Order: sequence, then C-alpha cells, then structure tokens
Amino acid sequence: MPGFLTEHWLEKILSLLLAMLLWVYVTGQEKSEMGFAVPLELANIPPNMEIVNKIPHFITLRVRGSSRVLNQVKLGNMKVILDLSHLREGKNVFAITRDQVVIPKELVVTHISPSYLRIIAEKVAEKRVPVVLNARISPDWDVTLEPSEVLIRGLKSKVKRVRVVKTQRFRVSAGDIMPGKTLEETVKLISPMQGLQLFPDKVKVIIRVRKEGGKAS
Repeated sequence: MPGFLTEHWLEKILSLLLAMLLWVYVTGQEKSEMGFAVPLELANIPPNMEIVNKIPHFITLRVRGSSRVLNQVKLGNMKVILDLSHLREGKNVFAITRDQVVIPKELVVTHISPSYLRIIAEKVAEKRVPVVLNARISPDWDVTLEPSEVLIRGLKSKVKRVRVVKTQRFRVSAGDIMPGKTLEETVKLISPMQGLQLFPDKVKVIIRVRKEGGKAS
C-alpha cells in the first residue's frame, strides 16, 4: 500500500469528518419553500352573532426557511387565527394576512390561500312561546303544563317563524287515571327547527280527572 495513504491517517479521517459536518450544516442552512395546510381558528365571535355559511377548516400556506427548520416543523405549532370581533350581520369580507399566521419565527410566509374569507352572519334572537301537549285529551281531564311557556333561542330568521313548541307524543288513556286522581309525568319538548335551543327542554304534564258529575279534585 502506498505510503501516502497510511501517513497521517488520523488527520485525514478528522478532515473527512469535518468536511461531512460542514456539508450537513451548509445543506441545512439552504433556503427552500414548503406548503402546509394549517387549521383556521375563529376568535372573538360576538355572542349575539352566528355564522351561517360554510367556512374552511384549513388555510394553505407556503413558507420559506432553512431546510433544517422546515423538516422539523410540527403542524401542531402552526395555525391561522382570524379575529371576528368586528363581525356584523349580513355579508362580511375578512382578509387573511401574515400577521394572523402563527408559525415558527425562523420561517417566513410567502403565500396564503385563500387570502380572504366571505362570512355571512346573522343575529341570535330569543322569545317565549307557548307549549302544546301532543296527546289525545279526554274532555273529563284538566291538563296543566309546567311551565306553559318556554324560551327559544337561535337565528333571528328561525325564531320569528315559531309560534308554539310541541311536546313529544304523550300516550295516556282513561284507564291510566282513576276519577278524582292526578297523574304527573315529565315529557321532552321537540325543537321546531334545527339549530334552535329550548329552555327548558322538557315540561311537567299534570292531568287531573274530574269526579263523575263534578270537578277535578
């Protein structure tokens, strides 16, 4: 074996290792771009407003930075936060800017898609409406509902269309209650439209059967 291959072998190995480490370092510092789909977070929605159109769950970003940082980035550390404190009833347009993007500080956002969102909002309304028992009632019964009215809450356009709230089907026959006696049952209410909330969501049904030839006891 030639002497130049065996002379100073330790220094040659160290030089090779240093060269490899330098190559890894330089490669890791090279700038490149990568695309990510990051979650969209809606913040500060006014309590009297509700969004009625579909909003994307993710925003696509292109970010630029060192290959080392891009390869190590965790999606859980990236998101877009859209502040909706100025949301108004009707159609809204909100721009998505770099200031709303949360990413590692070593990275730079180069592109956002979509760059704006159209959001349609509607006010939330409340009102009280009477409860109707969904049952066959004998003329010999005195029926009371507690409470006789409930509060409904939801989109204004839906709330204004509701006149009454019905209970679930309540099955009771004359043989279930003796004359002069009282039957008490709790029955759930049926929301008249999807998205409406009921407070409370159930009522107590009180049925008093009149004595023969008289009034209820």
